[in-house]
Amino acid sequence: MNLKYFIPSNLLGRTILIVIFPILMFQIIILSYYYNSLWERTLLRLSRSVAMEIAFISNSILENEISLKSFEDKFDQFLRMKVEIIDKENFSTNKTIKKQNIVLSSFKSELNSLIKYNFYLSEDFKNRNISVFILLENHILRFQFPIDRITTSRNHIFLGWQIISSLLLIIIAFIFLKNQIKPIINLAKAAERFGKGQEDDFKISGASEVRLASLEFIKMKNRINKQIEQRSMMLAGVSHDLKTPLTRMRLQTESIKDQSIKKFLNDEIHQMTEMLNEYLDFSSSDKIENGEVADPINLINKIVNDINFKEHDIEIKIVENKNVTVNSNIFNRVIINLLNNAIAVASKIEVQISINNQFIGINIHDNGPGINDEEKLNVFKPFYRLDKGRNQNRLNSGLGLSITKSLLSKINGDIKLKDSYLGGLEVAIKIENK
Repeated sequence: MNLKYFIPSNLLGRTILIVIFPILMFQIIILSYYYNSLWERTLLRLSRSVAMEIAFISNSILENEISLKSFEDKFDQFLRMKVEIIDKENFSTNKTIKKQNIVLSSFKSELNSLIKYNFYLSEDFKNRNISVFILLENHILRFQFPIDRITTSRNHIFLGWQIISSLLLIIIAFIFLKNQIKPIINLAKAAERFGKGQEDDFKISGASEVRLASLEFIKMKNRINKQIEQRSMMLAGVSHDLKTPLTRMRLQTESIKDQSIKKFLNDEIHQMTEMLNEYLDFSSSDKIENGEVADPINLINKIVNDINFKEHDIEIKIVENKNVTVNSNIFNRVIINLLNNAIAVASKIEVQISINNQFIGINIHDNGPGINDEEKLNVFKPFYRLDKGRNQNRLNSGLGLSITKSLLSKINGDIKLKDSYLGGLEVAIKIENK
């Protein structure tokens, strides 16, 4: 049996286990020592004392050394024990104790070593009394005394204090350990949000080692943000500067009389302009504003009914609908990017919407040429272009899906590409509801 299946997976659980295990072992050792060295010895001595009293009284009565009637009150007064003689006809073994606990077992063992006659034990639970019946030839000698004469009432108190003290220690340890682990969890969540490109107001807290790790994380985060900002500024600057000569070239083409040459140059300039716009979108995707939240179904309906998509065959199917909202700015850009990709290569598009309390699912199917399985991961890389299939005879910068994936990460979303039942590509979007 592998122990790793029984060990908690989280740090708090493992730390608590490190605290609980020594406490339990310590309590087991204490209980074992108490039982073997204290409680058992105390029971033995108490039982022996009462058994010797019973043996002494019974022998004295049988040998006529004392009179039961004259000493009956003294037995009750000084020994807390009632002694009487009863007839055998009034005695039945049905009410005697058959199964004995450790207290009665110890007491019976002492009686066996001191009394030569047969005897029985009986317990009165209501009055907490023990009766010893010694069977003589003609009659029965009965001894009745409180059960606390052969046991101690402190056992349950000792056990209760052990359990309560252990629980208090475990609760205190849990509270302190939870506070110590909380900064580690906050650091992990901050790293997750940073990886998704989300803004985070992370504060350094916790032990010195955690503070050191948090400080290094903030330094790393600042260095990465600076590099991204420099890259975006360079890309935006180059793209913006290239627009000026393109504008001049477009003006120069107006003076060309040959319409075929003029059309060819204008198409090239238009394609170059579109590429530069994609570069600008890519450089500004990290700085997009959150905007307002809205119902995703209403947003998709507005996009499909827009003049740019209204003439295309786009069908909307609502599989499941719950009342949730999504960032309107980011969601609009994502859906528009994906629909633009689809209408460029497909004649039929189907948008399936499934919204529940856990996530928003958007699946866009088309009947286009699709993408090979080995290329479905590569298309999310920046500046990666497909040479065949969906990219055939279509010039682009290879940034569309990369921008889409980056935007989705800001709203806890993910995107995957699959084969569609329409024969083309299925773009599956899943956005967690947080």
